[in-house]
Amino acid sequence: MITISVAAACLGIYLVSQIILIERRLADIPGPFLAKFTDYWKVYHLLKGDYGEALYWWHQRHGPLIRTGPRHISVGDPNEVPKVYQIKPLLHKGNMYKGVIGWFKGKNVAGLEGIVDEVEHANVKRVIAPAFSWKSVLNYESHINHSAAELVQTLENRGVVDINEWLSYWAIDSMINIAFSSDLGFMRHGMDIGGTLNTVRAVTSIWMYVFAFPTVFMWFAWAASFFVGPSGKLVSMCLERVNSRMQNREKQDKATIKEEDLLDVYIKARHEHPNLISHERVIGMTFTTLLAGGTLRRSIWHGQSALRRLQEELDNAILADTLSYPPTLKDLSKLPYLDAVIKEGLRYAMLLQLNMDRVVPKGGMKICGRHIPAGTSIGCQSRVIHLDKGVYGKDAENFRPERWLEASEEQRKLMERCAIWFGSGKHTCIGQHFARAKTMKALSMMVMKLEISDSDETAKMVSGAISSTRGPTHPYYMKIKKRDPVQTKA
Repeated sequence: MITISVAAACLGIYLVSQIILIERRLADIPGPFLAKFTDYWKVYHLLKGDYGEALYWWHQRHGPLIRTGPRHISVGDPNEVPKVYQIKPLLHKGNMYKGVIGWFKGKNVAGLEGIVDEVEHANVKRVIAPAFSWKSVLNYESHINHSAAELVQTLENRGVVDINEWLSYWAIDSMINIAFSSDLGFMRHGMDIGGTLNTVRAVTSIWMYVFAFPTVFMWFAWAASFFVGPSGKLVSMCLERVNSRMQNREKQDKATIKEEDLLDVYIKARHEHPNLISHERVIGMTFTTLLAGGTLRRSIWHGQSALRRLQEELDNAILADTLSYPPTLKDLSKLPYLDAVIKEGLRYAMLLQLNMDRVVPKGGMKICGRHIPAGTSIGCQSRVIHLDKGVYGKDAENFRPERWLEASEEQRKLMERCAIWFGSGKHTCIGQHFARAKTMKALSMMVMKLEISDSDETAKMVSGAISSTRGPTHPYYMKIKKRDPVQTKA
């Protein structure tokens, strides 16, 4: 009994000494007082929905390094982004990612975003990454065209619409189309089918609590997966399509499987790498693909001047006979102002509310001229980085696509290198090319075919935290009518 007591006392002394040692090493890094002892400050603001704003305030007043927890540091210098998310040496994902591991009856079904083991992540990514390259995205252009054209046709006769609502319908319909070669009909019916968008919001809302207590939620989710099954229209459709398609594919020789959509890609990967891609993982990857599509709502409805200039660029391309309807991704990629609008929209969205944590490797490392001890979690946050005036200009808090055209080549490369709109480094979002292609298509096709203006010129787009992401939080009404076609030379 005495031996156990002595061992417990020694363990307690060791843990306390480690806490004191870490505290001394990070003591001179500014931050909220509570952050020295607990993650409560960060958890409080995450759940309140103003973490990005609160963290931005601290960085503006106290510099590039802010302590947000006993072993957590927010890095606010955009020039340090490449170092935080470098590949050699690789900084491993922080504990926050444990919470997004998906479980199905006790089995790990995480997509790439939830795989914390670097070897496993590299192996899975190597198998499926080719299907997400820009070249491969071009193979899905007909699916992307279909959804964008349906959005245009649906809106042209509706008069005044809540643009945020309809972009949500388009975002998830288009991603389902890419995944399954069909959709649920959000745009056709003009409504949230089966509460699907509510399911997406609910899942991403849970992530706020998950990121606050990642290890606890990981074990809770694992245990709950034995008793609670997935539910909801989106989930049931995903399960039905995956199971049905896989049963049919089992009857085929794997060499004859034709890749027509993303589900086919996942199933082919399952056939070729059964030890790496399980049946459950196919389900998990498919569902997280749909979740990502459902939360993507990039738009430029921040100023009519940007819309007018974009319309002028598209019209000039039509008159020059270098663009037709529907426009091809190849032709759209040649339009500089459209490219600037997309980049500015991504920057200004400041989508992710959290720091993308990485763990400082053995031996520690220098960040912002300060030695950070091994085991410390460091990460950048999109609001802090994307509103940096030193990189993006004195008007960084404004939506202004022209900054990308006015910048020198060196400055433009710096802005792109510092951007974390799709993450950074090895773990950059694999679906970034799909997101860019979808947005380019929908935006250009809407501007080519529709007259779009504010319903209320005094109204403003209101954005804020929507669970773990940031986006429009209130309706934004716009007047839409069919546009007269541009008259080309005979």
